[in-house]
Amino acid sequence: MSNETITIADIFALFKESERQREAEQKRLSQEIEREREERQQEYEKRQQEYEARQQEYEARQQREREERQRENEARQQEYEARQQRENEARQREYEERQRKHEEEMNQFRISMEETRKIVAETNKNMGSITSRWGEFVENLVRPAAVRLFKEQGINVHYTSLQVKADDYAGSIEIDIWAENDGEIVAIEVKSHLKVRDIKRFITVLDRFKDVFPKYKNYRLYGAVAGIKVDEKADQYALEQGLFLIRPAGDSVAIDMKKDFQAKVW
Repeated sequence: MSNETITIADIFALFKESERQREAEQKRLSQEIEREREERQQEYEKRQQEYEARQQEYEARQQREREERQRENEARQQEYEARQQRENEARQREYEERQRKHEEEMNQFRISMEETRKIVAETNKNMGSITSRWGEFVENLVRPAAVRLFKEQGINVHYTSLQVKADDYAGSIEIDIWAENDGEIVAIEVKSHLKVRDIKRFITVLDRFKDVFPKYKNYRLYGAVAGIKVDEKADQYALEQGLFLIRPAGDSVAIDMKKDFQAKVW
């Protein structure tokens, strides 16, 4: 058995490979579904054209037969009418059978498409579960380091908690990790894959924070965002908004910021 230590870099590499495979699988599934849809649409259109051609042929044949039978003598009129009746009934049954098969094929097509949609929905659900577990991993990585990280920034927090929730007239908000002392609070948003839209949503949470938690209205409130993977534009946007940016570093995490960074106080 190997004695090599698994580092956060290894886990980060595993996460990036997992996300690459997930994106590739989603792309492959989307392409497969689109190809199947196009093939079925083409098959349906082909069958529709064949059906219309048969219908046109049937109507043309009927017209020719009527014109021919009109020229037959009166002696054969009764026989003609009886035979015509039998032929019409047979053709009607044939037409109805073709129509029934056509409707069955369309029903099968709709059922197949519904099954495909269910498969896609289940796949998305499974992908969401994987993403959620990565988020929990990041929270458990960031929380033990939070006190040390912010003391290094001169914010002497000494207490942390997870998943703090509250409601007001505008709805509910949730803080992934909460660190505080007697006059300062750091609210931390944690994502496995941090994007600009996540940061924008978190800023709205910070703007509402003291309305939802009025007992902290005189505290200095700071914001921080953390992620295993951070989009290229997201890191710059976070720093521009005055948010601390937490990234993986070795076996732990670290605050990533520029020399001229100024943390915003809400």
